[in-house]
Amino acid sequence: MTRDRAALQEWYRTAMLRRIDELRDLRAPLAAGAPEAYDAARKVGQALRGSGATFGYADLSAVAAIVETSSDADVLRRVEGLITELHALTTTGQGSPFHAEWLPPAAGLDALAVATNAVDNLPDMWDATARAAGLSAEALAARVADRLGLAVADLAGRGRSALRLVPEALMLFGRIVPLSEDSETITVATADPTSLPMEIELTRLTGRRAVFSVAAPEAIEVLLSAILDAPSEQAPTDEVDATDVDSAPTLSEAEESAPPLRLPGSDHTRDKAVLVVDDDTSARLLVRTLLEKRGYRVLEAEDGLKALEVMSSDEPIGLVVADLNMPRMDGLELIWELRDARGWEQVPVIVVTGEIDEILETQLMEEGADDYIRKPVDPRLFLARVEATIRRAQA
Repeated sequence: MTRDRAALQEWYRTAMLRRIDELRDLRAPLAAGAPEAYDAARKVGQALRGSGATFGYADLSAVAAIVETSSDADVLRRVEGLITELHALTTTGQGSPFHAEWLPPAAGLDALAVATNAVDNLPDMWDATARAAGLSAEALAARVADRLGLAVADLAGRGRSALRLVPEALMLFGRIVPLSEDSETITVATADPTSLPMEIELTRLTGRRAVFSVAAPEAIEVLLSAILDAPSEQAPTDEVDATDVDSAPTLSEAEESAPPLRLPGSDHTRDKAVLVVDDDTSARLLVRTLLEKRGYRVLEAEDGLKALEVMSSDEPIGLVVADLNMPRMDGLELIWELRDARGWEQVPVIVVTGEIDEILETQLMEEGADDYIRKPVDPRLFLARVEATIRRAQA
């Protein structure tokens, strides 16, 4: 059965490669505004959404669903993002999994004119494309924005409220800078406006529709450095020269220099603990380590019944992080108990699960989970979701 499953997935990877070619053929008519191309792209998204779930590619289903429901203005940008996601899923260890085929056409080059195998990160791809086209980084950003129907980022006009909506961990992870927000949207500057996973994550964490604006990677790094070096109790207000790229830190330097994550105006890390519930000792240790490095006090329980005992103690609990599958009382049963108990019904709960069943994930949210995260846990995204969940609970 295992071999049969592996054979099916290999067959599906081959089918995804054919989908890449199909989506590539849609680029020119989409750029020209052909109505039939919009419909064809949405049909590909619809097909990939359904088949991705069937073959165990839940992330593919999520990004394909965005393409399926795109407005005409967003179809080309999201098709480019879907091509990138398909590349990542079909890469089998030969060559770099990095792809940014969308960048050369924006510069007026053939989509494959700049060999993606020659670079393994987006900043280098920007440099290679700009050199090949004889453009500055700023001119290339303007070309990207024009091709994808977006605005060039106004890096000097960012607002403090947008900064407070997006956790610093997510800024670092996605190399994005929040610029502005309203009741329905949040606008961020990015060098990768085709990233569908980032679009999904921003919407999930902020409760607003993500709007991308385009900036070169060097300018993004300068702004991130300014934000992370600013005092943690207030958002930066001084204007930064986006052309001063010499001071931009590398990713590792930015991570080392970043201040501990704190919610503005919050005493959560001093007043309340996070309860980590998991029957796997090593999994609890991982989550505990991540949280304690960010200044949280952490309590532990090996299953839902023990968690209820801890909740009954005098220790105030501000957040529960619970595994889904546990003996005696699992994560879903724990949610039921908390939501039915006076005084505990408002405690936010994040469920950690290795399942890829979308119906189960929907059930978790309907039954009272505030968020869920899949195993294996990505440290940055986990911390970003912790911050966002606490923020929503305190709103």
